[in-house]
Amino acid sequence: MKRPLPRNIGWPLGCSLGLVTVALAADAHLEPWDRVPPPADSLMVSTWRLSNDQGWQTRLAGHARTMAEAYRNPDFGLTGLSEDAWVHHRVQAFLAVDHEQDFTLAAELTWGEIQGKRGELSPVDEDEPDLLQGYIQTRWELPVGELVLRVGRQMLYYGSGRLLAHREGANQRLSHDALRLSWRHAGWQVDVLGASPVRVQSGAFDNESRFYQTQLWGLYATGPSWFGAGHGVDLYYLGLHVDESPLRPSQNEIRHTFGTRWFGQTERWRYNHELILQTGQTGEEDILAGALSLGLGRLFKHVPLSPLLGFKGDLISGGQSGGESHTFHPLFQANNYFNEGGFISPSNLWNVNPYLVLQLHRSVSLTLGVNFLWRYAADDAVYGPPFNELGGPAPNGEKYLGTAYNLALSWDPHPAFNIAFGFTHHEAGPSLTAVGGQSVDYLQVAARLEF
Repeated sequence: MKRPLPRNIGWPLGCSLGLVTVALAADAHLEPWDRVPPPADSLMVSTWRLSNDQGWQTRLAGHARTMAEAYRNPDFGLTGLSEDAWVHHRVQAFLAVDHEQDFTLAAELTWGEIQGKRGELSPVDEDEPDLLQGYIQTRWELPVGELVLRVGRQMLYYGSGRLLAHREGANQRLSHDALRLSWRHAGWQVDVLGASPVRVQSGAFDNESRFYQTQLWGLYATGPSWFGAGHGVDLYYLGLHVDESPLRPSQNEIRHTFGTRWFGQTERWRYNHELILQTGQTGEEDILAGALSLGLGRLFKHVPLSPLLGFKGDLISGGQSGGESHTFHPLFQANNYFNEGGFISPSNLWNVNPYLVLQLHRSVSLTLGVNFLWRYAADDAVYGPPFNELGGPAPNGEKYLGTAYNLALSWDPHPAFNIAFGFTHHEAGPSLTAVGGQSVDYLQVAARLEF
């Protein structure tokens, strides 16, 4: 059966052990679930098999990243710290045993440390060796399509990471203890899932999920749209129940998220649009919230440096009215939603972001961009990742949060190796300065290796 192309490329699991045969090709066995951003292929692209292996193989892979970060006025200076800098390291090792495409037993270990941080460490900054992933997967052929079941600890990444991502910016990635059932046919993939996020604790092999506190469930479908080849559509529902609402401490919250994403590209154009509606209840208040994200880019292939001129825009609700809460909950979004600094969470926000990407060399790209940011509702808070209140309501109705100037330089000499440099200066606007916020500078240098 022809398998659908993966939407997200990244976890390279390209090494199989054996004694007799060698295949110098990427492993076609990989599931789309195993491929998460950033795009990366492993250095280990050969496959070794026993002549009498009867369909069994073993896969090994690894990931290592070192990142240095420096802030002036982290959290806009609202926590009282004027500057901070640190270096953190992350190493992951993956092992899987497969029987053809019908059975997989997989485990992935993770370890991380941080050096030099002055501020309080967050749980995701450090971890002794622990289990990032550990699952069993089975597959069945159906009269129409195929069915795949994956049970255990696993990473969830859907769409553009606006709601479900693996927390790439943090030192320790996010995984979930989950059951995920997927039906695939004719380029469509429909996932039904139930999950709970894994909480990082500093000791060895002590990370755990707490189903009694946080439950995530949903249905996510993705496939080709009627615009033809190169164009796709996502349709989804996600439910979240937490025993302590981030908006109403000590009270429960249940939130239902409905959305659709339309994305694709032609030789010249790229687009990625998403519309999200949220309902439910937080404490005693009903929820009616939503978000609209627009993304459009134009590639000039025959112009020097092959410039890509793009625009991103976000309208994300916030505030309260008529006994309803309109504050949008980003669930488990990517931390670097707007820029690598990750200053602001996508809640109660307007964002306008023109940007330019230049291909300086075959393996070197430069991205320049500006974010213009406003509060959606002045009487609602400013939120930072993952979904924490940084500053209270604007006292005089000020909405402009300021302007963020972004620069990112990436060198990819090999698909398995990347060195990246990023800088953001956020010039605080009156809506931040009115609650004591200040301008922020952020610098990042990172090296990543897939092996």
